[in-house]
Amino acid sequence: MNSSITNNFIVSVIIPCYNVENYIDECVESVINQDYEFIELICIDNSSTDNTYQKLTELKSKYSFKLFQCTLPGANNARNLGIKKSSGLWIQFLDADDILYPSKISHQVKLINNSKIDVDFIVASSFHKDLKCELKKINPSKDKFIGVLESNFGNTCSNLFKSKSLIKLKGWDVNLKSSQEYDLMFRMIQNKCEFILDLKPLTLVRERGFGQISFQNPKLKWNQYVDLRLDIINYLKKEESNYYLNNEIIIKQILFDIIRILIKYDEKRALFIYNKYLIDFKPKKSLSTGVLYLSIFNILGFKIAEKIKRFLNLN
Repeated sequence: MNSSITNNFIVSVIIPCYNVENYIDECVESVINQDYEFIELICIDNSSTDNTYQKLTELKSKYSFKLFQCTLPGANNARNLGIKKSSGLWIQFLDADDILYPSKISHQVKLINNSKIDVDFIVASSFHKDLKCELKKINPSKDKFIGVLESNFGNTCSNLFKSKSLIKLKGWDVNLKSSQEYDLMFRMIQNKCEFILDLKPLTLVRERGFGQISFQNPKLKWNQYVDLRLDIINYLKKEESNYYLNNEIIIKQILFDIIRILIKYDEKRALFIYNKYLIDFKPKKSLSTGVLYLSIFNILGFKIAEKIKRFLNLN
């Protein structure tokens, strides 16, 4: 790893690892192969039950990075331990099944050095590979509130975070099993943290068919997902009322599309939220809400439209 960038500073790369023996080699090597010199690599084994820790030990002897074990469950505990053990001015979080392209960190360091504002975090594009190995470029929203509401404001691994800003916010919420990075970024936005957009995708996020909360407990995942979006909406109503009024239709459409997913796993909660927030809202066609569904909804209402939708497998 070498670089000719001026105004260099250490970037700490923190990788939480839980049962990722088939991924960790490629992930670690993507950090080692960065063309930025001032990198501190920290791997945190999160009580793996496979050969992950043995692989990490072998990789450490080869590449000489920091390796710790975290006995508290969950990636957020591991990430917070990594923050405590880090010495970098900036922190790159990297999930163990994802990879960074060689110029990812050097590119974002240049953006920081060239920025006219005091940046707290970078919100970046990424490539996403699904279970069918289909590759898609994801560009973040330019609107911070819409971005966090619709989960389109970068992600854990594509973004870059200033260490002191994370410490000020006490890091990641260890009670969350879903929407962790959006909770973190929402708290940063609430605390007036400054960000810049990076539309160059230099991170590959790979979907796994196992070991993720969305597969283990979808009811918990979607309830926590909705909880955060309701917190954001209530914050906008109170603290950013003009913004909320100017974007009310967009915000309610996002919430409507979300509770259409929640109702599959928690019908009672979804109906409660609909009656409280959306009872007078007239949804429009969207990526997840089709014309035929809307026709049924306009005649029969939300609850019956959802029952018919599940029977006919409609969007």
